[in-house]
Amino acid sequence: MFRKVMVVNDDEISLFVSSKMIIKTTFAADVITAGNGLKALQVFDQLLLNSRTSSEVPELVFLDLHMPVMDGWEFLEVFSEKYAYIFPSVRFVILSSSIDPDDVIKLNRFPTVLDLIRQPISFEILNELKLKYKKMDFSFPTVSHQQNIIKQMIA
Repeated sequence: MFRKVMVVNDDEISLFVSSKMIIKTTFAADVITAGNGLKALQVFDQLLLNSRTSSEVPELVFLDLHMPVMDGWEFLEVFSEKYAYIFPSVRFVILSSSIDPDDVIKLNRFPTVLDLIRQPISFEILNELKLKYKKMDFSFPTVSHQQNIIKQMIA
């Protein structure tokens, strides 16, 4: 389904298991991992310097919100400000151990966030996501689409 996905999580076992499941379920052909938000930004920095094709950029990032060094919230802020226009096809699925209603409200600020799911990633979750996003256009939302979202949030 996806060419490449990234998993950002500070739990090494979760990273390993998630990577194996993503490949085994053919959710993606390739998986990149990072242990925190800062390491994930370093991956995007390397892509800026070395990438020759868009196939090297992950289309989907599974992002844990609670990590040391740089958490998912900080990562989303920096990515949105500095990288989103450079990598417009990147989308995010947020991983959380508990789904806090305040987190859901905060995530609405980020148009690149597609979903919020409970950790750990499972075969069932990957299959649900496959079905859910099978026919979705992963191009970056247009400015008018973003303005409509903002108007809905204000109203």
